[in-house]
Amino acid sequence: MLQQDPEPVDVAVIGFGPVGATLAALLGQRGLRVAVFDKSTQIYPLPRAFALDHEALRVFQEIGVAGTLAPHMTPYRPTIYQGCDGEPIQHFDMGPSPYPLAWAPSYTFNQPALEASLREAVGKLPTVSVHLGHEVLQLGQSPDHALLGVRRPDGTQAQLRARYAVGCDGGTSPTRKQMGLRLKSLEFDEPWIVVDMHVDEDKLDRLPATNVQYCHPSRPCTYVVGPGTHRRWEFLLLADEAEQRQMPHESIWKLLAPWLTPADARIWRAATYRFHAVVLERWRKGRVLLAGDSAHQMPPFLAQGMCQGLRDAVNLAWKLQWVLEERAPENLLDSYGEERGPQVEDVTATVKRLGQIICERDPVRAAERDHRLREQQGGQVRMQLRQSLLPGVHHGLIDRDELPAGTPFPQAMGSLEPDAAPQMMDDLLPYGFLLVLRHAPGADMLRVLQESAATLSARVLCIDATAPAPGMATLAEADGILAAWFERHQCEAALVRPDHLVYGVARSLGEAAVLMQRACTDLGARSFASAA
Repeated sequence: MLQQDPEPVDVAVIGFGPVGATLAALLGQRGLRVAVFDKSTQIYPLPRAFALDHEALRVFQEIGVAGTLAPHMTPYRPTIYQGCDGEPIQHFDMGPSPYPLAWAPSYTFNQPALEASLREAVGKLPTVSVHLGHEVLQLGQSPDHALLGVRRPDGTQAQLRARYAVGCDGGTSPTRKQMGLRLKSLEFDEPWIVVDMHVDEDKLDRLPATNVQYCHPSRPCTYVVGPGTHRRWEFLLLADEAEQRQMPHESIWKLLAPWLTPADARIWRAATYRFHAVVLERWRKGRVLLAGDSAHQMPPFLAQGMCQGLRDAVNLAWKLQWVLEERAPENLLDSYGEERGPQVEDVTATVKRLGQIICERDPVRAAERDHRLREQQGGQVRMQLRQSLLPGVHHGLIDRDELPAGTPFPQAMGSLEPDAAPQMMDDLLPYGFLLVLRHAPGADMLRVLQESAATLSARVLCIDATAPAPGMATLAEADGILAAWFERHQCEAALVRPDHLVYGVARSLGEAAVLMQRACTDLGARSFASAA
């Protein structure tokens, strides 16, 4: 039970959807005191997110729920864009393994199962309290705290202080409105209906084996293969349908008629949405920040809506930890919006481009589109990597805007002990900064690097298992992912942030210590020992 004006918590999370639950889990794992509030007592029942990418799975791996998700997800099928003539105009897939982050680049999944797993994981964290059926009515600030007025399920009210509050309360975000934070339109607005189906097993082979974007001007439509018998259709609503809040089942079956009859499947759930493209102008106001749909919304054509919210959570979690533990100044939190705002806009620009291909309603322009896309591919539709469409971070806390800075550092399969079975690299290493070396340094250079790493509490790791250096962890990788990465980028060292993004690289071991010093300066970091 929420007590009246208890001792302040470190972070109040408003909203217990996937993003709020993920943020609460990441903070709680670090021992921070977190209070989560959601006015609903139930997991949202209607269709929302349907795809996860490898960065999202890496976060769930860190939280410890990736294994429980396995029965509820399946690798993303290839996606074929079908033109006016019913023939392909684009083809996206994820390429062969070994995969750069150990996980397949994309999956479809069951969102209620994901949310249940996240809530169970959060419930096991001793420093996190969850308050369902509690609505945050007021949100203010003092110099030292965010101030929350909360209505309990019985109608009584309580006050809570938190050093920071994060609004993860969805597209209509009361937090955003109370703080007066504005969304910037990225100029996309289309009405669609999303229909989730469970198809009879003996009818599944009648349906396409791949995902299909039907780029037909008469009625653009998306078909996606989910786990088990789950299949999703999304239909653009026509002018006379656009204002419907719900569509009768008989109308939905008419839309599904090219694929299914009521004897073949059952409608699990359906919902109409307006697919928007918006992003916050300002991501932080004092001690209040926003994440997830409260901070940005985008059309689903690259299946990145929830994934971008999870990127918010993992970006913000480590920065809140560093500020709360007084390892860095409060202005470190400004880098959150500096990084995420432009990155979300870049992703949305790609999504809009795909949406404009899919949603073309004019038959003449649609035929021109088909011809142009095929011509750009030399007359033969070629496979493009889905993950290559996603931009990295180009602003904020990176050494310079030059690859591979701002992109995810690979996760190899490997071992730290001779003859040990390979595991995912993140499971072998502590949370925090990581300095990865291509070759083992001499004793003097190792001492210099470890001294530089101390201020960041960074682990030093070498991938040259043929010449292990005493006093330093060595990863014997099983798939060559890291060796190939260092060769491709022609560097000898990489400094990796706690959210697995590359801060920067060094061309020599001597430059690595200088790279570490620049990172400390950028962070405003001071030794954890002196801060404690």
